[in-house]
Order: sequence, then C-alpha cells, then structure tokens
Amino acid sequence: MTDLDIAGIGIWSPFFPDWPAFCDGINSGNWHENAPLQPGLIPSRERRRAPQSVKMAVEVLDQACNMASMDPAGIATVFSSAMGDMQITDYLCKILVEPPRLVSPTRFHNSVHNATTGYWSITRHTHAPTSAISAMGYSASMAMLEAAVQVAEEDTPVLMVSQEMAAPEVLRIICPSDYPISLALLLTRPGLFPHPLASFQFGVQRKSIDWPGLHPDLEEPFNGNFGSRLLPLVTAIASVSSAQTNAPNRFEFPLSKSACLNISLKIRENIEVHHE
Repeated sequence: MTDLDIAGIGIWSPFFPDWPAFCDGINSGNWHENAPLQPGLIPSRERRRAPQSVKMAVEVLDQACNMASMDPAGIATVFSSAMGDMQITDYLCKILVEPPRLVSPTRFHNSVHNATTGYWSITRHTHAPTSAISAMGYSASMAMLEAAVQVAEEDTPVLMVSQEMAAPEVLRIICPSDYPISLALLLTRPGLFPHPLASFQFGVQRKSIDWPGLHPDLEEPFNGNFGSRLLPLVTAIASVSSAQTNAPNRFEFPLSKSACLNISLKIRENIEVHHE
C-alpha cells in the first residue's frame, strides 16, 4: 500500500456550505437548511451564467486549496460525476424533441463533462493537467484512485472532486439524487504539507463489497447520490471522537462488481476544527 496525505478538504451542499459547517453538523447535529453557493472565484457576470454544477466544483476546489494555503496554479485536478449536469441534460432532451429545436449556446457549452475543469483552469490561470471521469455509481471511488495514483506516480499534488446534482424527475430512475453535493480532496505526498488533516494508505483488491453506510443525519438526503460515496471518509476526519484516537479508520469503496479500493486512514493528532 502507498502512503499519501490529505492537505485540504472542500465541501458544499444545501446543508453545509463549507468544512467548518460540515464538522459542526457531524459533531452537534446543527445543519443548514439552504446554504448559499456564491463562488467568489467566478466573476459576477460569469457567475450568473454558470450552472450550479460548475459553481459547486469551483467552490469546493477553492476551499481545499485555501485550507492548505497552496497555490492551485500547478495542481492537477480529477473531476468526477456519474451523470454530469442532469439539469442541462434534461433541458437539451426537451428542446430537441420540439420545434424549433433552438438550443441555448451557453447551456450547450456547459453540458460537456469537462466544462467544470475548464472554468477552474480559466479562473485560476492554471495549465496543470485535468481529468474528467464518469463511471456511473463507481465514479467517486474511481476518481479517488486516479488522483491517488497520480500523486504517487507523478510526485505532484492533485485535487479530486466528487459531485452530483439533484436529479430531474425523469432521471431519478437512473440516479435517485434528491440534493446536490460536491466534495474536494487535496492529496499530496507525505511531508509536502506540514499540517495535513490526515494521512492514508491505499491499495486495490479483488473483492465484491457494498458501499459503506453514511452518517445517520446524511443517510436520507444523500443515500441515492453517487457524489456522496466518499462521505464516510471525511466524516471520520470531521468527527471529534475519531480525531482523538490513533487507531486507523479502514474503508473499502467498490471500484466495480469484483474490485474495491482499500483505504487505511490515520487522522492527525490534536486536529483543530474551526467553526464560524
């Protein structure tokens, strides 16, 4: 197994706008009802035209970099979503079956799976490599594996994003997602960042497993959301009780019907969780 660090975390949903709010929810049960989404990196004029999927990803990527005080200009990104922007997909399908079939150029531009990485690269003036992954229900774990391998093999920090939108009614049979969520992890080699949130070892095993369960408060809103698959990992970091033990937290995330990603997580001692 290979050792890596988690130097920064970004997270957003209607129930928690950032990492401090997520930690507060996990430890006290205090959740937001309609958290705002106004990523400051996107200029106001562009922000009005940018879809929610782009805003979510840019917001959490920026949060993760700010937490680690790292310049994102040279950091590679791995973006993942099972279904992409389902709201735009639904719009395009409706428009194309009725005359005059006039598609909004802006929405069409934002419909591609790597639109988010494009916005991020432009707003952060970065020429670092970007990847966009879609592997249906396995998208989050595949992105985690891809990002971890890039860090280990290229010896470079990598930002990983896992996210999913709320599904329009017609697509709920494929992706029963009630609420949007976006999660970013900044992964680095050990020692690059002086105060990582956690370190972990990862490996791949041929094994058929189920997804780990979510925190009880998150089970109902996110159980059907493919972008929430890695929440157990960050929940362990956010949990004050878990942060006070030296015992590693072990997780298994399916990569397919017959393989899984193994992660052994060790949370940094005396981790500081700042609440606003």
